[in-house]
Amino acid sequence: MVAVRLASAQPPGPNQAAMDTLTKEVALRVFADIRQPKAQEIYAQLLACGDECDPQQVIRSVGGWDAVGAKMQELSELKSTSRFNTMSPAEANTAIRQQLARFYDKYKNDRNYGRPLSPAAQADILAKIDGLLPPATAPEQPQLSAAQPEADVPADSDTLTEDENSIDGTDLRISQLERQVKSEEEKRLWMMILGAIAGLVVGAGAVYLLAYRSLKAEVERLLSENARLSRSVDAAAQRPRPTNEPRQPPADYKQKADAYDAIRAELGKGVEPLAAIRQLKQKGVNPAPANEPVTRPVVSERSEPVVAPVPAPEPPAAPTPTPPVQMQSQTTARGDVFYFPPPDPTGQFDNAQQMSTLSPESAYRFNVHADRPDTASFRFEAEPGRVTRFLTYRNYMIEPACESENSFSSTHTRIVMRRDGEAALENGSWRVKTKALIRYE
Repeated sequence: MVAVRLASAQPPGPNQAAMDTLTKEVALRVFADIRQPKAQEIYAQLLACGDECDPQQVIRSVGGWDAVGAKMQELSELKSTSRFNTMSPAEANTAIRQQLARFYDKYKNDRNYGRPLSPAAQADILAKIDGLLPPATAPEQPQLSAAQPEADVPADSDTLTEDENSIDGTDLRISQLERQVKSEEEKRLWMMILGAIAGLVVGAGAVYLLAYRSLKAEVERLLSENARLSRSVDAAAQRPRPTNEPRQPPADYKQKADAYDAIRAELGKGVEPLAAIRQLKQKGVNPAPANEPVTRPVVSERSEPVVAPVPAPEPPAAPTPTPPVQMQSQTTARGDVFYFPPPDPTGQFDNAQQMSTLSPESAYRFNVHADRPDTASFRFEAEPGRVTRFLTYRNYMIEPACESENSFSSTHTRIVMRRDGEAALENGSWRVKTKALIRYE
């Protein structure tokens, strides 16, 4: 180290000047192909300085290209060895040639160094070195063809490796350390790439697992909700239905119409009931004199009995209750009619839910035979707005008492009767004996 410092303190010798020239020429060719402001500035300063200027100082002063400066430091490492400084010009020329060959062989695959240091460029550089350090014998410059510009480089490098020990063991150690550092960097890079790939795979697996668990939980929730709704529907179908007592209308218009028809039949076809009633009211208010004949309502041409006027001003609606008794007797002769909600799955109707008129819960109309009170015919009959509900729950409300000609589909909206069913009174309850025949349309 003391010898190196003494050598650096003294003016540079011819060997060091030749090494500086080599380093400068290599740096010029490297920075000539780089189109970048700082690289061009370094290139301009190297052109302006003399042959013996130190390119490493120029690179450090401009900055931004420390990697190239490190390569130039590696190329000029012979300058810091005492053996190189004490060599003869011929030996120093040979050592510089070997150093340039080693440098090119190491970085020829790097386009920043391999392309600028072509065989022709190396020949020009070595010609300048020969001018500073004349060789012992003029070496023949190999003529490299364009097809094989690098064919002889490996051979020269093989030859030069035999003389590595003649330079210095420290240079070899530095080269080995650099190769180890480079291999470690490559390993670290590959480890980072593999780690990133493994992280992506693990992340994708975690996302897939979370999505799978979320979808599984949603499916289980939907299944449980479906099961709960199914149980509620089954429980509602099996639960006994409350008795619906239909609200009787305040006025029975049918009975009034029947009473009107009975009065009209009693008066005759040619007599208007309203005119007779008005005439009776007028007679009740203004009685006719005894010497005037009594005006009777005009009767039709047929010889039919004429209704005698009532002397007392009683309301004409007094004999109204008589016709309903006759209608009731006629209805009893035809058979009783009543309504039931759907039966249970065994086909038995609940007597507590029997209704005399059609209601929203009614589904079947019963007609009891007059000659056989324990037998009745029934048919499906419901309010139009309730048919959709019966079709939706047909397995509970239709199938226990009816059988269909066709299969049900979602397009069907109504039920058409094909044949009435038959029910029998057993133990005080009506039970289906023969199912009614229907058709879905």
